[in-house]
Amino acid sequence: MDERDTRDPLRDLGQRLDAARRGQGRPAPGAPSDSGVSEARAALSLGLRIGLELVVAVAVGLGIGWAFDRWLGTRPWGLILFLFLGIGAGMLNVYRAVSGMGMAMGYKSTNQRSAGAAKQVDGSDDED
Repeated sequence: MDERDTRDPLRDLGQRLDAARRGQGRPAPGAPSDSGVSEARAALSLGLRIGLELVVAVAVGLGIGWAFDRWLGTRPWGLILFLFLGIGAGMLNVYRAVSGMGMAMGYKSTNQRSAGAAKQVDGSDDED
């Protein structure tokens, strides 16, 4: 056997995956979509996520405040305090979701990454 005669298993796998995707009617990754259905679903899911995160944060805040008031008998101060904390947490979640819309999950923007890398490469210690 000669090395030129051996087949590349990864190339074969890629060809088989492409054939399977075509057989199922799904476009290959990176292929342009024929309709705007996927974009509409992505926008709808983002809107539902933002609304749900805000409502759930307020509901959790109210629940914790109600439980706090029942436990310590401080009615209605715990409910009011945790209501505002829940509203703040919900707004923070909405801000985080909206500010990271164009990024993949788990990735920071390139500006933040390069600033963090510059700090580590510099190696200077200003605390002395």
